[in-house]
Amino acid sequence: MHLCLSIVEYFTTASDGSRRARLGLTSNMIARVCQPLLDPASRGAPAPSLSVFRRAPSGNELRLPKDPATPIAMVGPGTGLAPFRGFLQQRRHGWSRKQLGDCHLFFGCRSPKVDFLYSSELTAMAGTGALQLHTAFSRDGEACAAGTWRGARVNVPYVQDKIEDEAAALCDLLFEKKGRIYVCGDGQAMASDVHAALRLVTARQLRLSDADAEAELSKLADEGRYCREIWN
Repeated sequence: MHLCLSIVEYFTTASDGSRRARLGLTSNMIARVCQPLLDPASRGAPAPSLSVFRRAPSGNELRLPKDPATPIAMVGPGTGLAPFRGFLQQRRHGWSRKQLGDCHLFFGCRSPKVDFLYSSELTAMAGTGALQLHTAFSRDGEACAAGTWRGARVNVPYVQDKIEDEAAALCDLLFEKKGRIYVCGDGQAMASDVHAALRLVTARQLRLSDADAEAELSKLADEGRYCREIWN
């Protein structure tokens, strides 16, 4: 079993204006327990351990389609990538390439030099044609070049921008080839922004009103072909 997590650190402001550092409870606990794994001086010491409890499935978990020929699109910025890495590994080891349908992965992070998770593994898969990799690096450019102009972001790409770039391919995957799309990650902004981008490309490509495009996405969700696992 592999874990993929971010160590949460942030500040809150008290009523007197003072700022206090806050640490994510679980992520920092795991970081402390596993620190010996990263410390060369600790080699030979007993391996750290964690207690893990299995939760009964709810039926709403992200799962690959039973037919490997079903095309899929995955949207997983940051640690939202974790389940899709499992999808990609299962596709690679479970079936031959000839059996597999198209596979798109939309991944976003700040910089390829800092937080492009599993970059070598993903780029190798993309190089063999096992997936089409669409990356958005929101802080990769010069800071002075980023900003907004007439209400639009400039030089700050996110996964929803890549979704708009791939509008034709995504709509073909979903509505013509009866594929599936999965979204995993932050629910505070990313999930709603991605949903808005999907509604936009659906409306444009199918020539629908926003309301009718929303109805099409709801239909996909009811059919189990638009699956989301998001958290706040």
